[in-house]
Amino acid sequence: MTRHAVLLPLLQDVPAGTSVQADGLWESVRSADGLHATEHLALPELPVLAHRASTAETVAIVPAAALSWHRVQLPAGTLRGGWRSSGAGRLRNILEGLLEDQLLDEPAQLHFALPPHAKDTAPMWVAVCRQQWLRNHLAALAHAGHRIQAIVPEWAPSDDASGLWCTGNDHDAHWVWINDQGVHRRPWDGHSPPALPDEATQGPVWAEAPLAANAEHSLQREVQVQPRAQRLLDCSHSPWNLAQGELTPSHPGWGSLRQSLVSLWQAPAWRPARWAALALVLVQLLGVQGYAWWAQQQLAQRRTALHNVLQTTFPATTVVIDAPLQMERAVASLRQSGGNAARGDLESLLAALGGSENFEPLMHTGPAQAAMEFVAGELRIDALPLSPEPVEALRRQLADVGYTLQAEGNRLRLRATTP
Repeated sequence: MTRHAVLLPLLQDVPAGTSVQADGLWESVRSADGLHATEHLALPELPVLAHRASTAETVAIVPAAALSWHRVQLPAGTLRGGWRSSGAGRLRNILEGLLEDQLLDEPAQLHFALPPHAKDTAPMWVAVCRQQWLRNHLAALAHAGHRIQAIVPEWAPSDDASGLWCTGNDHDAHWVWINDQGVHRRPWDGHSPPALPDEATQGPVWAEAPLAANAEHSLQREVQVQPRAQRLLDCSHSPWNLAQGELTPSHPGWGSLRQSLVSLWQAPAWRPARWAALALVLVQLLGVQGYAWWAQQQLAQRRTALHNVLQTTFPATTVVIDAPLQMERAVASLRQSGGNAARGDLESLLAALGGSENFEPLMHTGPAQAAMEFVAGELRIDALPLSPEPVEALRRQLADVGYTLQAEGNRLRLRATTP
């Protein structure tokens, strides 16, 4: 999936909707697979996306200079409601109360974000930035056609010291390291040895290309070159998401699911699986179409055979509409012309009942006088005191000789079973 990692510029508040044309430096990194940078732009104006593809996603990166980090211990039960319920206002009030003495701006003008999987059973880091500044830049991104997937910090505290970075350029360079004490930034003139604590230089050291040689000379140790574009793209995969509180997505679960599905569909590592799935679908479609064609051919052959049998047996039949029904009627007509009753005639139905040993007891049970009626091939017998057991026995016996018996209250209905 195409990913845009955009580092927000350090601008003062500007009216929402006009940030696209505001002065400042927007850094945008584009990646076709989300892992490797393919384009890096640094422009004073945020360019409008030429193609606003629904599959492209944008991750907004809040620069380190725009964030402050504060360690707090929340009261037990504070996170029970979280940001997405009626407890959001209570949670914000608690954070404002805990951080009021540590903040330079009015708490009402600030945006707060908690770490991923936050629990109020232990101290945690809270990210703080100016609310209006963040809103304006998010509005600028949306106006430029970006679909914002997440808001992440450029750096975030970590329990494990992960190394030292030298970022910026010859005129604005900084040393950055992170640990369980927070995010640490030291300005550097680009030449003199930096005043860094020993713990900061214990791990690996990375530097952006313009500063790599001077950083290696100043530290007197090997420095790994990390392109700035790749570092920003790596930042976009941070587990942090500052889109909390009033910036919480309406349906974060569906967004995460959609992102996972799109990643699965477009990730290069899953290309063989996608081809296999496509081949399987095509085979299934071809198989279904082939079976449907074969079934139609078989049905047509059987229909033709029935037509041939009907017209061969009864040459007088010139138009075939329903071969089985026409054949049944022709056979019944032959029987009647030869003096033989058809299976659906009154004589045949009475003979079937009379030949059943289970019908005689029903006719002599109780004082009621049975009444018979023959309508359209169906014999109806009314006013019988019926009970389930004898009727079921009679039904089974008649079914064996090709007749269907139904009981409705005190009425029996008998007709020849349709083939």
